[in-house]
Amino acid sequence: MKESTVKMHVNDIHNVIKRYRHFLITTHVRADGDGVGSELALYHMLAGMGKSVCIVNDSPLPQIYKFIVPQTGMYIYPELPQDKAEVVFALDSPTLERLGKIQEIIPKEAVIINIDHHISNEYFGTINWVAENMCATGEIILTLLNEMNVDITADIATALYVAIVTDTGRFTHSNTTPEALRAAAFLIEHGARHTEISKHVYNTNPFNLIQLHAQVLNTAKLHVRDRIATIWLTKEMLEKAHINAIDTQEFADIPMSIDGVTVGVLFREMTKPNWVKVSLRSRDGFDVNNLAKKFGGGGHKYAAGCELQGSIAEVQQLVLGELEKALL
Repeated sequence: MKESTVKMHVNDIHNVIKRYRHFLITTHVRADGDGVGSELALYHMLAGMGKSVCIVNDSPLPQIYKFIVPQTGMYIYPELPQDKAEVVFALDSPTLERLGKIQEIIPKEAVIINIDHHISNEYFGTINWVAENMCATGEIILTLLNEMNVDITADIATALYVAIVTDTGRFTHSNTTPEALRAAAFLIEHGARHTEISKHVYNTNPFNLIQLHAQVLNTAKLHVRDRIATIWLTKEMLEKAHINAIDTQEFADIPMSIDGVTVGVLFREMTKPNWVKVSLRSRDGFDVNNLAKKFGGGGHKYAAGCELQGSIAEVQQLVLGELEKALL
């Protein structure tokens, strides 16, 4: 993104921040590390400026990110703050619909600031800063804070490091750019608690989650000359393991760990009856965002998703049919 474009976005957002007092921050349903980390960094910045600010999300946070959450200021719908928002920051969400129930509580007159890095973003905000070249929304937030000369505290640095390290897959995904690594180094220099992050995010799995992981591995299958790998996760499996689906986000990476696979797919039964969440991962230039868009979803070139009605078997047959055509 051109420097002039960055400065334009920063100036527009800074002017809004200076003008208003009451802010609401949110992210997409089933928030991930990038969404949560970006929210918290922005929260600390605005609170430090004396603003009235809160975070409101559609769904509970994954357990692994709760160690960075402040004791006050964060709400899970239907719990809501008393103050009416004048400005809403929508982070890491390509559409208003992906905010879930939160889209319904946004005041009509509110200024919506849409900050995201998804290629499928629909530019739904009053201000839209969409940077597809950045590794994570957290990298955009870091750019915003640096351009505004905000003091990067240890809490801000830790939140943004969570955003970047998780969305780059611990710096293994194709979005691990030189800029991403420079941002990570900068955040560690400013107090990011990276060893604590590694412990909580990657090394505190409860035993029942490990058992569920083993069950999911038993569903793994190869298709289309072994170029596609699939796994299943059913409601029954989740219930028996006493695991919330929000804590299984990393499972989507399992199929792509198989040598020779071009596309990996996780099919997970949703709480909504007869609906399946489809999580797609790819490599070798194959664009899963295009496939997800066909089914009303979206995301990135190498990581995307959608939700489809039907049983896991029915949805798998539909998705595999489209994938096979695209791979021929």
